[in-house]
Amino acid sequence: MANLLKRRHQHRDPAVRLRAVESLDDESVLVQVACEDPDLDVRHRAVDRLKSDEALRTVAIAGQHLDARLKAVAHIGDEKVLAEIMRERKNPDLMMACFEHIRSQEVLEAIARDRAYNVTARRIAINMFADQNLLVDILKSVRQPALREAARARLGNAVENAESDEHEEPDRHMDRILATYNPEVVAEMLGAFRDSPAAVRGLGVILARGDAAGERAEEILGRMLKHATPEIRLEALAQLRPAAARVADELRTLAESDPDPDVRAAVRELLDTIEEQPDA
Repeated sequence: MANLLKRRHQHRDPAVRLRAVESLDDESVLVQVACEDPDLDVRHRAVDRLKSDEALRTVAIAGQHLDARLKAVAHIGDEKVLAEIMRERKNPDLMMACFEHIRSQEVLEAIARDRAYNVTARRIAINMFADQNLLVDILKSVRQPALREAARARLGNAVENAESDEHEEPDRHMDRILATYNPEVVAEMLGAFRDSPAAVRGLGVILARGDAAGERAEEILGRMLKHATPEIRLEALAQLRPAAARVADELRTLAESDPDPDVRAAVRELLDTIEEQPDA
């Protein structure tokens, strides 16, 4: 029976491979499927069935498809394993996904001190979660539940004092944050909350400034065009509108390859605005 399942996971039909994955218990085979299968549903289901952090770590490092690697990271419970992944694979999207699940100050300090990590990872470890006042202040600028929940996990009871100011526009509050804190640090922190539309909008505010922090926000938003959730990709597109001409090549690729029809339509609409500009 085991040999039959192993043969079925190599079947030409993705539906057959998916059914085989549902019955597989051999983690070595599941890792192979998660790393190599060309069908998104098949490889994602293989990741879901993995139990050990070591198997998930293998997918995160060796996977051929970024979506499976990011999904594997989200399932890993050991923060030291996440830190090891960043040290071995210096991919920006993977790095931010790992940071999203690291809360231990001990692990962050170890990353900051270890020259085996790239400069960006060490800088984020030093700055991004060190200033709790910044986290609290960012929470006041947004009322999006996912962002508040992510910060609550890092801040504990301090988040209870971070009620949003209902009388102030979020953009104005973000302007005050950017006047108080290093804008590049703010951009890095918002980039870590990959699943929050509010954080994506905050990056849009930073991008609109047009300085070095704006360039960093544009880079992070560009990476969010690969996010697994269509809603986040749509929000990133909206915030990248001022920079659309600079990322036109990436947008053209997205218009053909994105699996969501709403995202493809939004990309085409944005490309049309670029073509209508006299200097485009």
